[in-house]
Amino acid sequence: MKFKSVATIITIFILAAALLGFYFLSPSLLAGSNDHKYLVNDGSQPIAGSGPTNAITRENALIGTSSWKIPQGSESTTQIQAFAGATSVKPGKSLAFYVSTQVAQTTYSIDVFRLGWYSGAGGRLMTSVRDLSGQAQGYFDEAANRLVNCTTCTLDKNTGLIETHWQKSYTLKIPADWTTGIYLTKFTDANNKQFYVPFDVLGSKKAPYIAVTPDTTYAAYNIWGGSSLYDADGDFTGTSVAKRATKVSLNKPNNVETGSSQVLTFIVQNVRWMEQNGYDVSYASDIDLQTDSHLLDTHKAYISLGHDEYWTKSMRTTVEKARDRGMGLAFMGANAVYWQMRFEPDSAGVPNRTIVSYKVQTVNNDLARDPMYGKDNSVVTSNWRDPVVGRPENALVGVLYSNLTHDQHGFPWRVAPQAANLPLLKGTDLQPNQEYGCGVVGYEWDRVNIDPRSTPDSPTFSSTTPKNLHVISSSATISSETKLADVSNSTYYVASSGALVFATGSIYWETALDSYRLHEDPKCGAKSVAVPGMQALMKNVMDALVVKHNPSSF
Repeated sequence: MKFKSVATIITIFILAAALLGFYFLSPSLLAGSNDHKYLVNDGSQPIAGSGPTNAITRENALIGTSSWKIPQGSESTTQIQAFAGATSVKPGKSLAFYVSTQVAQTTYSIDVFRLGWYSGAGGRLMTSVRDLSGQAQGYFDEAANRLVNCTTCTLDKNTGLIETHWQKSYTLKIPADWTTGIYLTKFTDANNKQFYVPFDVLGSKKAPYIAVTPDTTYAAYNIWGGSSLYDADGDFTGTSVAKRATKVSLNKPNNVETGSSQVLTFIVQNVRWMEQNGYDVSYASDIDLQTDSHLLDTHKAYISLGHDEYWTKSMRTTVEKARDRGMGLAFMGANAVYWQMRFEPDSAGVPNRTIVSYKVQTVNNDLARDPMYGKDNSVVTSNWRDPVVGRPENALVGVLYSNLTHDQHGFPWRVAPQAANLPLLKGTDLQPNQEYGCGVVGYEWDRVNIDPRSTPDSPTFSSTTPKNLHVISSSATISSETKLADVSNSTYYVASSGALVFATGSIYWETALDSYRLHEDPKCGAKSVAVPGMQALMKNVMDALVVKHNPSSF
């Protein structure tokens, strides 16, 4: 072969290698720095990863789609409903789905999407399955508040527990190369009526951050069939459930937000922001905290996503031990660690499929309703702050649940006057006494201690407030329950281990990180968008979570 031909071939190989290198490394090359670059995530910016490439930056460099969204008018009410056999799954393993169509043998399809940034599209289509034959296994008619034709469903009238016994409809084998994340499975019937089932794909134990979805709280609020831990006024084949449930099953569809529960209201904005900014994060369910006490051992920071209200004793112990060995914690919602709960197996003996919370309280003199009272009071299903348990949530979170509003979306977030020199505000341009965002405080909020005006018979819990708690925000609120003025606080403290513990103090706080909204807030209109200063604050929080600090100086 002539020398010129050899040189030409070598040149081609070098160019090909360079192009491949740019494709795989482009997110880090675009960042131009090993530090996370702050970006205003208003839904129009391209992906800009930072630091070395990781699974999240590589995933979000792929082509996304907005077809994960259910078009207005296509939301399933009774036509198709479904649930998954687990809240999370490892790559390479299988996940079973249980599906019921209102009409037997009608066809339906399955589309599985991973939620992320994807240049603002918000999701990527992972796989599709077409022309499946529907099984009419019963459905919940929410408008009539009635469970219909569910011949295999069972009701325990003493506990309000409703459990389906549907036939397995489809088993999805998760490919080994699927990236960790929150996934939405969209079921579409022959008339284009659509229903969601979310699940998590677990990730690398070496990722610095682990973000945990509050699946126990999803289940607590799920009134499919006519009962939840809040309501029991449905009509179960002609027999009303007489009282609020004390047990709820994961073996039933979730009728909240067409099956998506909190995912698209409180959580997805945080996911989009983290993934746009290239954070190396692994995802898991809070039920994984229950089943794996070593889940957090190899990560540096734990992120509680959304409305994370229901915790078992072992879940709390796992997180507290992680903090005490130096793991940073971020509570991104409010009302976290409010009710203690327990798990029981389902009727087939599958563990961790039934959530138990009697919601007894010392002040109500009803502790004996929980059969564990007097046997092991440390697991009695009361408020964590109740004397029977004696572990107020502020000892972990820093703040306590105070109140809520249903009158409007929420309130603006106001920087506290004493926050000017706090290190987490450095470079954010957030100014003391200034308000930011529209509707980002609510619908429930936390505060330092408890306001004696709104809870006159309650202690303030100041003795369990971390000694070096710093108040970032003091946002004015008004409770729709008490009609009294209140306040929401965003805070942080540094544990004796050097771990930073950050709490937003608001369920809607995560919406400040991204402009996506499942429901438009008519009171905010064009103001219902991401807040640059709060994004910058979150960037500082993310950086601070993965390093240890001096408790007396940070």
